[in-house]
Amino acid sequence: MVASGPETEFIAKIVDTIDHELDLKLMSTPAHLTGMETRAEDINSWLKNEHSNTNVIAICGMGGIGKTTLAQYVYNLNKHNFESTCFLEEVGKHFKETYGVLGLQKQLLTDMLGGKNKMISCVAEGTAKINEVLQMKKVLIVLDDIDEHEELGTLLGTNVVHTQSKIIVTTRLLNIQSWFDSIFWRCHVHELTLLNDHESLEVLSCHAFGSKLPLNGFCDLAIELAGYCGGNPLALKILGSSLYVSAHDSRERNSIIEIWRSRLNLLSSFKGDLDYKIQGVLQKSFDSLPHACYKELFLHIVVFFVGEDQDFVIKILEHDLYAKVGIRTLINRCLLTVSSKNKLMMHQLLQDMGRTILREDSKDPEKHARVWCSDEAYRMLTKGDVSETIEGLTLDTRKLKKGTKVSQGGEQVCSTYEMS
Repeated sequence: MVASGPETEFIAKIVDTIDHELDLKLMSTPAHLTGMETRAEDINSWLKNEHSNTNVIAICGMGGIGKTTLAQYVYNLNKHNFESTCFLEEVGKHFKETYGVLGLQKQLLTDMLGGKNKMISCVAEGTAKINEVLQMKKVLIVLDDIDEHEELGTLLGTNVVHTQSKIIVTTRLLNIQSWFDSIFWRCHVHELTLLNDHESLEVLSCHAFGSKLPLNGFCDLAIELAGYCGGNPLALKILGSSLYVSAHDSRERNSIIEIWRSRLNLLSSFKGDLDYKIQGVLQKSFDSLPHACYKELFLHIVVFFVGEDQDFVIKILEHDLYAKVGIRTLINRCLLTVSSKNKLMMHQLLQDMGRTILREDSKDPEKHARVWCSDEAYRMLTKGDVSETIEGLTLDTRKLKKGTKVSQGGEQVCSTYEMS
């Protein structure tokens, strides 16, 4: 830099320039990143490989599994290897806001151009200018929480990108690769795995006890609670924090243990009473389903068909709920899986999310379209209180024995039983 004008202004300009050059714009990551190094290995190798013929990697998985955290982690480790970088958070949320898309495009262009503001008047112009930069510069871009394929086209365009540029996408759409295939881009789908039992207990303990191991007296309860969370980091963090125990609370230890037991009883009651923070994250996938019949199909499976043969479920529900295409959509949205034995499977938290949705419609079981607690089903049938809106109920006959009439509207509908 050549000095010109007042010396103080020249020094200030030097300071601003150096500050800009040294500004790494690192993303803040949560504490207790258990298992993160292992899960980041493949993505780090891909980011460092300048000769890879794949420009895009999609980190996929159910809500709360840690997709954004993993993206933040690898972004911080690798951003210094690129000419420009940009991390766009909650893309799907911004697309639903007025002028949100234009704001995302402006941020993306500003970051890719090293802080230079690029004026754009409309979304189509923004897409074209982003595409120009992507062809010229080696950039690292993270698009977090993509809800729909259209969001990718608006932000990335469809032309080729610089051969050494890397784009990371986090999404709950397992079929996101199909969009990139349609424009002849190579995309690798990285399906994020849940935490194992050891990792789950460590995360829960860090948030509940402030240490990697449970306090004395809490070990069995902590293992049960971690098991309920099923390896979902968000659930482990929220439930652990809500039951925090200080090592100095020895006098209250017994009462706190009872609180833990009460919370576990609530979670295992199958009544659908999920923590509202966990519910909010998981329900985004349900709310984003494109058709009402897919939502009805999901709720039917939650209540009646988890663990049932896929072909059996399709035979029952295809006519009313278009189960063939609906099940595929639920799988692509990370709401459902199919086992090697063709059984429909679902994470426990997703089942509880579905039950909570049903419970919120009405607190009165008699007004529910679906009843899944055998005690409630038995009570409704014996009293003849089944409403005309009922679509289905479950009744575990193993809990019954001879002696009591089970009726509907005064008419006997099955053999005589009584609760055991």
